[in-house]
Amino acid sequence: MLARFDLLLPFLITIPEGEKFSIYQCNDEGYEIRIFPPIKTDVPVHRDDLSELLINGNPAYQANGLRIYFKKDSFDRRVEVECDPPYTLITRTVNSFLLKLRFVTRYSKIHPINPSSTSWHLRYLNDDESELEMKEGLVRGRGAKFFTFSWHVVNNDIWREIFELPLNYITPQWDNLLLDANAALPAIGPSVVLAATALEVFISYILNELSKNNSIPKDLWDWINKRDWWLQEPTTEERFDILLKVFLGVSLKENDALWKVFKDLKKARNSFVHEGVAKIGKNPISGEEAQKLLEKVSEIVKFIKDKLPKDLQWPEYKYSINVTAKKKIGFKTMGPTAFSA
Repeated sequence: MLARFDLLLPFLITIPEGEKFSIYQCNDEGYEIRIFPPIKTDVPVHRDDLSELLINGNPAYQANGLRIYFKKDSFDRRVEVECDPPYTLITRTVNSFLLKLRFVTRYSKIHPINPSSTSWHLRYLNDDESELEMKEGLVRGRGAKFFTFSWHVVNNDIWREIFELPLNYITPQWDNLLLDANAALPAIGPSVVLAATALEVFISYILNELSKNNSIPKDLWDWINKRDWWLQEPTTEERFDILLKVFLGVSLKENDALWKVFKDLKKARNSFVHEGVAKIGKNPISGEEAQKLLEKVSEIVKFIKDKLPKDLQWPEYKYSINVTAKKKIGFKTMGPTAFSA
C-alpha cells in the first residue's frame, strides 16, 4: 500500500523542462520511502510576469511542490489514529531532504518546514496508485490547508503622526533590531540573536544618555566602557543590574520575571552562536516559545522606559483598528491532475 504525501513549498525551485531525474529511495522506521523531484502544483506561481524562463538556454518552470511516497504492507487508517506514517517521520523526511538541497544548491531561501505551517495532503493508494475503496471507520487521506493574512494599515491618524516626528528624527537602532527580530521568525536562531543584540544596544544607549545627566565625569565613564581588554568592560548583565541601579535607581534584577526572560534570552542566544541551536537548558526552543520570548523583551524595554526621565522617553503608538476580511476556501484533492512534473 502507498501513502502519497504532497506538500506545498513556501519557496520556488526552478527546474529545466524535460530533465530526467532518478527517484531517491530509502528506508526508515519500516517504511520504504521514495522522494520525487520538486513538482509544479495547480497553485498559481508568482513569476513577476516573466515572459520566458530559461536555464542554460533551455525552457524551465517554477516548482512549488514536493511529493514523497511512503510504502508499507498496510497503514493504520482508523479515524481515531493521528496519522500513519507518523507526523514525526514525515517531518524528518521532508526536512532532511530540504536541508541537503539547501546545502548543495547554496539557496538560502530554502529552509526546514513544519507541516502545520503549510498546505499538504496525504492520500492512501493501492500499490498501482489506484484509489482505495471507501470503508466505514477508515480514512482514505488526511491533509491541511494553511494560509496567513497580514495587513499594514495606514489611516489618517497614522499618517499625521508620521509627519509629526521631526524632519531629522532618527528611529532608535535598538527598536529597528527588535523589529528585525520579529521579522526573522520563524527562523528561531537569528531571531533570538537579533533580540539579544537589541537589548545590548538598548541598555548601552540608555546608560550613555543617563550618564550625561549624572555627576560621573565623562572621562571616567569612557574609561569604564572602553578598556584595552573587552573582558574588563561591564557585561550586559552588569549594565542591566548594577549600572542601571546607579543611574536610574532601579535594576532589572528587581523584577524576577523580566530578569528570567533576560537570562533565558542570553542562554538561547549563546547556545545558537556556539552550538547552532537556540536552547534554554537542554531543550531547543520552539517557534511559539521564541515568539513569547520576543514579546517579553518588549516588556523589558517598557519596564525601563517607564522609569526614565520624560526627556529620555520616546514616543509610542497604539491603535485600535478593526480589520474584517473574508476568504472563500475550496478544497481540492492534490492527485495526479493537480501535480505534474
